[in-house]
Amino acid sequence: MKVVSSRKKEKVIAILGIASALMLLVGCERQEKPKQTEQEEVDTASQVQQDIEEEGLSHELLSEQSEESEQSARPERTDQAKETRQLLDGASGDPVQDKLDAGRIIEEQSFQIELNDWGEVRFVSYEPVPSEKPMQDVAFYLLKDEEILYQFPYIDEEHSSGYGLYYWDVKFVMFSDTNADAKEDVVIGAEYMTGAGPQGAIPHTIVRIYEDHGDYFTYNEDLSDKINDYLPWESNVLAQDIKRLLQLTNGKEPLTNYESYTGKWTVSSGYVAAYENPMPESGNELICSISNGNEFYGNLFTEQEMSKRIASVEDIVGTIQNGELFFEFTDDGWGGAGTLHITFLPNQINVEVLNLQKAEENASGYGTSGTYEMTIRE
Repeated sequence: MKVVSSRKKEKVIAILGIASALMLLVGCERQEKPKQTEQEEVDTASQVQQDIEEEGLSHELLSEQSEESEQSARPERTDQAKETRQLLDGASGDPVQDKLDAGRIIEEQSFQIELNDWGEVRFVSYEPVPSEKPMQDVAFYLLKDEEILYQFPYIDEEHSSGYGLYYWDVKFVMFSDTNADAKEDVVIGAEYMTGAGPQGAIPHTIVRIYEDHGDYFTYNEDLSDKINDYLPWESNVLAQDIKRLLQLTNGKEPLTNYESYTGKWTVSSGYVAAYENPMPESGNELICSISNGNEFYGNLFTEQEMSKRIASVEDIVGTIQNGELFFEFTDDGWGGAGTLHITFLPNQINVEVLNLQKAEENASGYGTSGTYEMTIRE
């Protein structure tokens, strides 16, 4: 389980507080407002009209003065500077600031890289300030000599996550060619929280993919959504998982390296139940280690829900071929024998017990049987 820093704890408290305040505000707005008398309504309407006319005149005068002042005080930019500003403003849909606040740069997810035609640049993950705008999303930049070269577009017009979630952290950033155009694209795994309910303070990874078009990036919403559909809320998502999903989703060649499946996989205990306190443990798990691309070693443990009886098949070894592994076992702890059929799906592992033969002395008939869908990697 990830250790939460004091800074992150403060962010959790702030997010949950903001969520509660918004709910309270909605409730207050629903209360009935006191009615005005007829004369008060007439007086109010007259005053509003007068304010509008005065404000319109003042705004017009201020606009003219501001424009004249700006034209006289602003130095003439070079053509190159103008083009750069147009590129920045147009690509992000939002004017870009000249300097970044160093305190908001997420150093562990910012990198100095050689990126396609951009050359040597620094990719920067830039944290929002929830107290200023609760739903503000994380931002990303390319810097050249500490100057802003490019701002990546937000995925939502309101500069939020687009999913009604609160930003939590950036879990990983990777650079990979996602569309076979010989250019490295930017793939980001950002974490968000709902701020409400039993799982309100549990981060969930959402992937966004930016494709490089030479002098700007575009957000590939369709491919991002396709990848996100494979990610259960409670699963531990790593960059290597996204590499695998991109290959299986976009690639034409079959998967040959299965090392990214290494870990402890369990059967999901449910969207909400998984975050009860204490967190319930799944009684069915597959612990596996894969090396040299497809050489598998692991152990399978299963538990009967009512009786809590445990069965296990240990020291499972074999070679994964075309996403499958067959392993014959002679004892599951209850004298049972059979064949394990292990299949590796895009983001889960299924274990099916074939040809099960129970021991005659096993009066209860319990053993390793059925099919186990391992969707959660701890």
